[in-house]
Amino acid sequence: IVGASIMMGLLKFDGIQTLSMVKWSEILRIAISWIASPLLGGIVAYIIYSYIDKKILKPSEKLNDDLKNIKKERKKFKEEYFLNLKTKSQEEQIKELSAIALDEEEQENNFYRNKMKEFKDQEKDIDIYSILKTHMPIIACIAAAIISAMFLFKGLNNVSTLDILQNFWIIGIIGTISYVVTFAIVKIVKKTELNKTTDRIFSWFQIFTASSFAFSHGANDIANAIGPFAAILDVLKNGTINATSPVPFAALAMFGVALVVGLWFLGKEVITTVGSKLATIRPTTGFSAELGASIVILLATQFGIPVSSTHILIGAILGIGVYNKNANWIMMKPIGLAWIITLPAAGIMAALVFLGFKLSLGI
Repeated sequence: IVGASIMMGLLKFDGIQTLSMVKWSEILRIAISWIASPLLGGIVAYIIYSYIDKKILKPSEKLNDDLKNIKKERKKFKEEYFLNLKTKSQEEQIKELSAIALDEEEQENNFYRNKMKEFKDQEKDIDIYSILKTHMPIIACIAAAIISAMFLFKGLNNVSTLDILQNFWIIGIIGTISYVVTFAIVKIVKKTELNKTTDRIFSWFQIFTASSFAFSHGANDIANAIGPFAAILDVLKNGTINATSPVPFAALAMFGVALVVGLWFLGKEVITTVGSKLATIRPTTGFSAELGASIVILLATQFGIPVSSTHILIGAILGIGVYNKNANWIMMKPIGLAWIITLPAAGIMAALVFLGFKLSLGI
């Protein structure tokens, strides 16, 4: 859009005059943001995922391994015990088995029963879900607070009558509810395997982070696209160029529908590239990338800096790929080249379309 706007100015007006009218400081700020925004997306996603990995994934994996080792030791002990029992006389075997079969209240001191009780106590001491119960609600609370803050301070900023204190009260309430609900969910689903439980909960989290990213995408990319269109409509309506231009609701709706249609028919390849070719994506990594990208996008939008949602999400995924050491840098070559040629290519395409209209209409 930036490249096309500059090219249209060069074609429509005197080139030197147009270049002097361009706010090159803003162009420089935008160009820097194209580099800085993916880096920030990667850094934020890296921080989020590193917390999840260090506080949940690795400790849970260690506890799970400890539990498996105890079960292996118990199995080994049982096999060795009964192999040794077979070497004894029939009378001794009956005596041993009778002692094992006695109720706990009736049995005397028995080596096998005591050892099995020791294994059972060790298993009870390892609460593999203690990690999830401690940290998962905290992550849910923070994510919910960030997402609700985005909606309140950005999405509803122009229509809400709430003051800052009321907004913070709402954010606190939503965060608290998310904490309590997530804690309850962890207790409910803890009967399943630990890794499956973690992935399942983060999959649910992804519904909200993906919605937040979609909201961020609309707040940023649609705003970038509709800006020149709104200015054109304002000029056609008033005959003058104003500093600000109102955006008709019909235009917003049209561009929103266009976004969905484009995603439906043309977005498959981009989804495949971002979702599977840049790095290994799991619910935990997807959650971290989407939340990190949403934060950076809405911060950029808040400061009025036009950035690409796709750039930031790719940066976020690569940031996690760097952490996990599975980033596909080969795939970044064509992506990086596309980023570089986007601005001049958009300018050239705008020029061709403009000249085509001129020739066809005889202007």
